[in-house]
Amino acid sequence: MRAATRFVLVAVAVFVLLGVVGGTGFALGRLSASPPGQSGYRLPTKPEIAGRALIGKPTPSAPARFGLLEEITAIVESEYYDPAAVDAQKLTYGAAKGLVESLGEPNTAFADPTTTLLSEQNMQGSFGGVGITLGMSDATLTVAEVTEGGPAARAGIQAGDRIVAVDGRSTAGMSTATAVSIIRGEVGTRVVLTISRDGWAEPREFELTRAVIRPVNVTTRMLDASVGYLRLSSFTSGSAKEVEDGLIALKQQGAKGIVLDLRGNSGGLLQAAVDISSQFVGSGVVMLEQRRSIEPRPLPARPGGQATDLPLAVLVNRGSASASEIVAGAVQDRKRGVLVGERTYGKDTVQNVHRLSDGSSVRVTVARWYTPERQDIGQKGLRPDIEVAITDDDVKGRRDPQLDAAAEAVRSRLQTH
Repeated sequence: MRAATRFVLVAVAVFVLLGVVGGTGFALGRLSASPPGQSGYRLPTKPEIAGRALIGKPTPSAPARFGLLEEITAIVESEYYDPAAVDAQKLTYGAAKGLVESLGEPNTAFADPTTTLLSEQNMQGSFGGVGITLGMSDATLTVAEVTEGGPAARAGIQAGDRIVAVDGRSTAGMSTATAVSIIRGEVGTRVVLTISRDGWAEPREFELTRAVIRPVNVTTRMLDASVGYLRLSSFTSGSAKEVEDGLIALKQQGAKGIVLDLRGNSGGLLQAAVDISSQFVGSGVVMLEQRRSIEPRPLPARPGGQATDLPLAVLVNRGSASASEIVAGAVQDRKRGVLVGERTYGKDTVQNVHRLSDGSSVRVTVARWYTPERQDIGQKGLRPDIEVAITDDDVKGRRDPQLDAAAEAVRSRLQTH
């Protein structure tokens, strides 16, 4: 049976729990980590995947190619000086990882079952959890954020708390992804977090019942009587509906113009990018997609967008990548609004994610994409129409000159609209 497939615009960070960990927490990670694979995984045998023959040499058959791996495995298992360190599963993981990494293209990668499951949950937009975002502080697993109303918040867990054990298992040396895989689970089941906090003489245990966690992906507010603000954190399966609902709510509150904030949004699903672009650009082309040597094909906007005729400014920065750049590129090329902020990341490829029989996955770059005017943004990004930087002093003073500039750009257009 063919493995499940999904088109993804791979992000530049890895989703872990309720958002992002990293500079400001997790950003939509779509399998950007590439841990080794799983025992029993059969490597691809299609010639175009496995590689081309040397000039004058026939391509080895699949048994010949992978028989070599069996030879190496047998030698390692029989001769390696520390037999306790030889793990057949890890060897298979390493072979799978090495195969795709040999292509030299970072977005083509292999992911183990744990990483695959976390990514799929993040793409779906909800999962069973306790409502915390995890990070590392001084090599210690730390609560970076607590979701209001979630199990952790109700139990009194706070941002800054250190998690020293999960279900009695020490977190010393534990990766964030591993911790997330343990803390998440079936709704209604329980997990025990052992927490250390400044001022406590001893760590304390918190028994939490997992609940459905839906990370806040879209936030809206009115900047003034006529300008609405919508922030999108990631492009998941439910993002398009969330954006549409957010725009409807803003218009009901009197919004005549929109500031769309895509700063730090590192990407997500291709279809979500097209559908969200359609909320702003109306009819016509959103992007061009090119697979192998085929002529680029246009992907059109869907009719019925909520903000196709409203003055628009899109906030972007170096953390705006992939799907964010599709939306921003469509807005810029179709002259539907202005880009404000800093140059974007520059990720111009599309990935196909295949779920394998053991729960692991392989992500393969299958296409490049271009803006409607065929801008090649690869590693260059999109240049904003209005360039505004944020300084350290701005951050310390809690100022946002980029948002101020975007709001002013919308107000200026409203005066002539």
